[in-house]
Amino acid sequence: MSKEIYLPTYEGCFVCGQKDVNPNTLNRRFKVTETGVEVTFKADYRHAGYAGIVHGGIITALLDETIGWAVAVDRKKLFVTGELTVRFVRPLPIGLEVVVRGHSREHKSRYSIAEGEMTDANGLLFAKASGKFFLMKDKDAQKVDAYLNYKKDDFKVLMQ
Repeated sequence: MSKEIYLPTYEGCFVCGQKDVNPNTLNRRFKVTETGVEVTFKADYRHAGYAGIVHGGIITALLDETIGWAVAVDRKKLFVTGELTVRFVRPLPIGLEVVVRGHSREHKSRYSIAEGEMTDANGLLFAKASGKFFLMKDKDAQKVDAYLNYKKDDFKVLMQ
């Protein structure tokens, strides 16, 4: 992909929302890649579980959102998470920037399976996940799509 393409956001989302609507959001923008979806993240003290270590729920939310979007981009439909398995490989220090990558692995008629990982710039693995994502009904997907915030060149999942 020569031009960077991003996904839409939802202003109230914990992961991709806007701070003026949801002050607790992680305020991330997901990028479409050749192999799926990715996002960067650098935790601060508000994201701690133990002192100096990122809370597992933050890591889980980022992996869930990333691999869920990867399925949506691949299948051009919207999904909800049905199952999510996260493996925490090592503690993630506060202040270290990581990249979360996700990709589709397998598709069935009603669901898809995706995988993802969280690594630092050197490729050191902090966490990985796999999940099963169930297809939304068309009318529900249209409602969700209607409240997503699209910038000019964002990937329009349902319009592809």
